[in-house]
Amino acid sequence: MIVVIFALDREAAPFRRLAKRHRLPVRILVSGVGIEAAKRAMESINDAALVVSAGFCGSLNPALRIGDVAVCSFSGEAESSEPSARVATANVETRNRPHQAARAVAVAALGSAHGSEDSASPLNLVTVDRLVATPDAKRRLREQTGADIVDMEAEPIRRLCKSRGIPFLAVKAVSDTADTSLSPALVNLLSAGRVSPMRALTAALRRPAILFEFRRLAHDTSVAARRLAEHLVVIVQKSLSPV
Repeated sequence: MIVVIFALDREAAPFRRLAKRHRLPVRILVSGVGIEAAKRAMESINDAALVVSAGFCGSLNPALRIGDVAVCSFSGEAESSEPSARVATANVETRNRPHQAARAVAVAALGSAHGSEDSASPLNLVTVDRLVATPDAKRRLREQTGADIVDMEAEPIRRLCKSRGIPFLAVKAVSDTADTSLSPALVNLLSAGRVSPMRALTAALRRPAILFEFRRLAHDTSVAARRLAEHLVVIVQKSLSPV
């Protein structure tokens, strides 16, 4: 069984529909946002053919755009100077054969989805415990870690998979670019992962400009979720195909 873990329902919804349409043998979990939520999601997973941490990510690399999909499989990690940050580095050469096989599946899958096997370059991912909301903060995090993308769940899932001998991939779609700013009001709303209508209305009354941020965010996350779903289908199909 392949397990795909998302943090948010809106990340998972397009893939859930496609998985049903294609009758993919996958288990889809929605963990909630953050490191502790990701750890709880892994409590029931002691064996799997592959675990995928899937969802949105922020871009630290100015070359990445909304909807770009990054695949990371991990052979090592390096601590950054940020206390909560860990860098998971995607390397071609790894001693862990299941992870190497999983990475090869993902790279081939992304190449197939794009029409060229040379078009999918694995990227470096850093997991942190808070939203990285400003271009300056993203630039500093990239300088400190060398990472291309940032999320809030992949590293603890990777670590638990490693301890249980389960192959792991992170498949992330860019939902905000390196030059995108999120206002403090929006960060406050998004920090819990799920925004209640009442909180959103209150924020809009206090700061009407947040409505434009909501509109942009809705568009960008819709694009990212759709692209993520399309690539996950190909990755799952490739992983199920005989070698």
